Amino acid sequence: MTALHTRLFDLAGCVLRFGCADEELADRLAADLAAFPAAPGAVPEITITAVLAAPGRARPPALLGTAKWSILSAPPGRRLVWYPEGALCEYDYRARRGQVTSADAGLLWELSYLLLLSRAGEALDLRGLHRLHAGALGFGGRALLLCGAQRAGKTTLGLELLKDKDFSLLSDDTPLIAADGTVHGFPARIGLGGDSPHLKSFARLRAFTRRHYPPKQLLDIRGSGLELSPPLPPSYIFRLYRGVRPALRRPAAGEAAWELARSLVAGWGVPQMAEYFLRLSPADLCSKARILAARVKAARALAAKTQFWTFETGPDHAANAAALKAFLRSGSAPA
Repeated sequence: MTALHTRLFDLAGCVLRFGCADEELADRLAADLAAFPAAPGAVPEITITAVLAAPGRARPPALLGTAKWSILSAPPGRRLVWYPEGALCEYDYRARRGQVTSADAGLLWELSYLLLLSRAGEALDLRGLHRLHAGALGFGGRALLLCGAQRAGKTTLGLELLKDKDFSLLSDDTPLIAADGTVHGFPARIGLGGDSPHLKSFARLRAFTRRHYPPKQLLDIRGSGLELSPPLPPSYIFRLYRGVRPALRRPAAGEAAWELARSLVAGWGVPQMAEYFLRLSPADLCSKARILAARVKAARALAAKTQFWTFETGPDHAANAAALKAFLRSGSAPA
């Protein structure tokens, strides 16, 4: 039997084990999650195995399908998912074990990473730590959050601010929000788009080709020189959108509630992977109801402890960061 190269990770108290016979793939996952080392002897609660081989041709009938995946017939307590690019994944909910099989090493890497985040994310939800689709930085002993749609510039602004040693990193895109609104770090790898002004700022980047999205260059937290932040109470939420010049404005009525409902309560933009997250058993529906209620509670706590602003960013990245720093240090928006 081929030996597995295993890696252990501790994601905010959720210990995961990843195994693969391909050492290079195991090392890729280890680099992705280098900021989450598990203590020696830690016992994993979730195990994911990646198999670099072609999935078998014979597959059970599909029960539900989208353009991106199909849920196949499987025994109770298990989920079998087919990906049209050429991957098959089986997950056992009782044993908390999954296996991803594909002959495409890049696809196997992407799906293994997403499955790890999906299963850990649900486990953390049940423990009262909820992922928010936002960048998060520490500043002055408090956390500030950068929300917005994809390509709103959260990563670009965050890395620009992190050039200033007064700022520290909590997470590039999925900080964890506790029931009392405290922001916990989740510093996984950072993805830089092909137009990022920061591509030349870091010596070692890894190319990553994604399904359904443009390729990115990955910045590993280990060796990046970025300072990581401990958990912090929140202070500001900034909703970013692209414009012509840096400008801070008070939000329209209901805008803050909508953003938190979308990015925290619904989890839009975080890797939940609906093909594994959603199940229709009575027990799981009760579990999802508890998760939803807990997310609402965290969103309310976060809203009560923060100021919400909209931040229009211009094409000058340094000017955007300078405007936000001036606001944070003065406490008022520029005229």
